[in-house]
Amino acid sequence: MSAVLNGIRSRVGPANCSNSCSRNRCQVNLTDVPADHVIVDADKAFPAHGWEGKRCDFILFVDHDGRPLLATLLELKSGRTDALDAAKQLQGGAHFAARFTSPSANCLPVLFHGKGLDRIERDRLNRAKITFHGRKLTVRTARCNAPRNLARVLPR
Repeated sequence: MSAVLNGIRSRVGPANCSNSCSRNRCQVNLTDVPADHVIVDADKAFPAHGWEGKRCDFILFVDHDGRPLLATLLELKSGRTDALDAAKQLQGGAHFAARFTSPSANCLPVLFHGKGLDRIERDRLNRAKITFHGRKLTVRTARCNAPRNLARVLPR
């Protein structure tokens, strides 16, 4: 594991990290995700660091191929999805991830959903931008429980 990821894991706390990502019948498949990564379980890390409010489910930090560090915000919804609520949860994760990254880090907010997003919710999600180190980001989407669902949305 890289020194950057070791530092993040140490500052977040190993007890607040996970080896997998699943919640409420929604699973993120880690096949083909770079091996050099740290998964932070936000449900553990936020309270451990005294953070309150909205939060995403997981934050995946990836350090590979000499690229800037990537903080991938993961929100998992197996049933009906309220896009604005999901965006607020992802924004909470972005604020938390920014504490552990330099301004040169990149961020990718991703909503994993079980049922298809209807047009209204998809439009709301596209308009809801996530701010990370002053940059506005569009939320990507992927299906729960699909093969390689995370690898398909990560930058190549």
